[in-house]
Amino acid sequence: MKGQSEFESRLERLIGRVEAWSYADADPGAGVPEELARELNRLAAVASTPQLRQGVRRAQDALDDGLSAEAVAAALYRVRTQLGAGGPQGSAPPSPSR
Repeated sequence: MKGQSEFESRLERLIGRVEAWSYADADPGAGVPEELARELNRLAAVASTPQLRQGVRRAQDALDDGLSAEAVAAALYRVRTQLGAGGPQGSAPPSPSR
């Protein structure tokens, strides 16, 4: 589905940016959080389900609360996991025995 692939592509790019921010020696005033906030807003706008949108909002909240890049990335990783599973957020991961 086109909307889903656009969302997935944007999600992967954003995860890459957050990871780069996490490992960068950037000046805290360099504007990276503001740029990421704009990208998170755009990502939420193209989310195909309320659950995906809610997951992106959690990443936005982490960023807005001044949490670490790792916390923002963790929220985005959960969105990626949900996207891959196609299930609601918070569902149990598949059993390793299957």
